[in-house]
Amino acid sequence: MQNTQPPAQAYEDDEIDLRQLVSTLWAQKGLIAGVGVLGAALGVGGSLLSTKYVTEGLLLTPSVLATDYKRYESVLSSGARLEEFLRLGAQSDTADGLRLQRLARTPNGLRESIKPEFALTEKDQKAFGIKPNGEAQNALVGMQIRYADKDPSNGTPLALLAEYVRDSVIKVDLADSTLGNCNTYATRAQELRNQQLQSDFTIRQEAQRITDLREIIARHPDAGAAESRQIVSLERGTERFLSPAAQLVAAEIQIADLKLAEAQRERERVASELKRKYYCDAEAALKQPISGRKLLAELQNLQATAFQGRDRATDIVEQTWNELELERERWNNTYLAGMRFVAPPEGTEVRERKPGLAMGIALGGVLGGMLGVMIALVRAWWRGSREGEAGISTKV
Repeated sequence: MQNTQPPAQAYEDDEIDLRQLVSTLWAQKGLIAGVGVLGAALGVGGSLLSTKYVTEGLLLTPSVLATDYKRYESVLSSGARLEEFLRLGAQSDTADGLRLQRLARTPNGLRESIKPEFALTEKDQKAFGIKPNGEAQNALVGMQIRYADKDPSNGTPLALLAEYVRDSVIKVDLADSTLGNCNTYATRAQELRNQQLQSDFTIRQEAQRITDLREIIARHPDAGAAESRQIVSLERGTERFLSPAAQLVAAEIQIADLKLAEAQRERERVASELKRKYYCDAEAALKQPISGRKLLAELQNLQATAFQGRDRATDIVEQTWNELELERERWNNTYLAGMRFVAPPEGTEVRERKPGLAMGIALGGVLGGMLGVMIALVRAWWRGSREGEAGISTKV
């Protein structure tokens, strides 16, 4: 029977001689140490190159709702919009302006620097043991603004970036408000004018009817003495079944009611016309190159222009003026006083390194040492191979 057992020499060739391996590595310890030191140096260099000076702050935005955030996102993340803001504010050539221009030209730079901050995230709810609540989770507190640069800036670009957020929110909100109100009050003023024309026609008809009824009563004195003490409710058009005297009274009452309604419509028409002028002028101002702060200040002048030639002593004119004044004050409180940092970002700049200096040395040294071991083993194998080839050549 043929013996199929492999020769012992085959097993011996597959064994690793640890003493020889250690001896080989020890012989090339200088190479391994050198590559390890080189790796540690590269780790230090990488850590130093990754150094960034970061400033963060939470800007409260009371007018921005989570459900409407998409309206603001496209504006806030526009690099061209940021550069336009810097030009309007004469900040393009300043140190902070130049920094923000680099940020504007960085892909997704603004999206990473300006992010919505919600009242409670899923992580917060779990940490505080709060039952998940969609409304609480989606409540928007403000904008988390972050600015990072390889050079220290003392955090001043963050204040300019916050002003850009304020400017963008003002323009988005006022654009919606002014456009909507301009169209609404323009339409409403026309509707009221048409109603007034119809009311004038109805009053003329009723006045003619009163004249006719008086002539009838004059020709028929007994018709005026008919019983009229009974109070009845009649549909429009059926009053002709009453006595001429009762019809006369009803017509006079109707004219009185129409005149009261007409006076109310005239008041509303005057208010609508004033507001139409104000909001349409504000909409036109928004289309001009103007900053959000200047636009808020300009609204007072636009209001004065809209009311020019009007008697401020008239109650409806005074009432409309006060309504617009209160609205403007509310906007000022919301955008100028309400939009602010929870804590001032000045002096909060921190230095970040990824990886840190110690971690960079450790990672670089470990990876360099592993690379050195691989190089040492390859060199030893190469030398052994060359020596084996040289021995065979000598025997031949």
